Amino acid sequence: MKKKVQFYSEGKKIAGDLYFPNDMQDHEPCPAIILCHGFVGIKELLLPAYAERFAQHGLAALVFDYRGFGESEGERGRLIPQQQVTDIRNAITFVQTLKEINGEHIGLWGTSFGGANIIYVASMDRRIKALTVQLTFASGERMITGDFGEKELDKLESTLRKVRERAVTKNKILRLNPGQILTDEESQAFYSHILERYPKMQTRIPLSTLQHIREHNPQDVIANVTCPILIIAAERDTVCPAQESQILFEHANEPKKLLMLEGCKHYDAYEGTHFEKGIKSTIEWFSRYLNVRE
Repeated sequence: MKKKVQFYSEGKKIAGDLYFPNDMQDHEPCPAIILCHGFVGIKELLLPAYAERFAQHGLAALVFDYRGFGESEGERGRLIPQQQVTDIRNAITFVQTLKEINGEHIGLWGTSFGGANIIYVASMDRRIKALTVQLTFASGERMITGDFGEKELDKLESTLRKVRERAVTKNKILRLNPGQILTDEESQAFYSHILERYPKMQTRIPLSTLQHIREHNPQDVIANVTCPILIIAAERDTVCPAQESQILFEHANEPKKLLMLEGCKHYDAYEGTHFEKGIKSTIEWFSRYLNVRE
């Protein structure tokens, strides 16, 4: 069972879909999972398969568009991680207002960029009782500059400085297509295919987003996460390398678990046997720590 919902985040209307177990009316309020998608994603992309499985196992599931993306209000394509973190926290507040939801049993699930976001949320918001992050990164700095030489780094710094100066002196924002930011072969192939099916994903991202990503470092805050955390990595991931998940795991508190999807690339994890392995472990994790009835 799915219904459209909306809530507000700092004055911006946020669009979402809420999935419920089919036998919802026969039981007490159920736990809920808030799903957080990756870089420039929208709620219709990839997330429904996870939300449907959660609902089949006694969990309500909320998918939503961050401000500025999909059907939500806000400046188009403006991606500031701290604002997305705020959107997630407001999503938590929203589901806690619903009579169908047990507000004391809320979990977060985030994939790729969304995984980094929810680590920040859980590091400061004690309402979260369990966490699953998959295919994410520990250091935004490494994601952007990890293999840069000195000349490449100097060029990036110079470009970003000019972008900032142009923005503050002339109010002119340089924007790029997502494919100009995600330049790895996996992402290039994925986005060229997916934009045909989901035209609402067409957007342009401020180049200044690169600096915001560089400053988004979950490894610095994961030690403050006190709830149980499941980390899922793809062995052959070239978008968010598996080593990033291993770093997060080393810095995380118990209880924790690291699941490595062997032979899996970043986008392979969303379908087939890799999806099944990941969702099975995720449901087991949430069932253990969110008091799920099936």
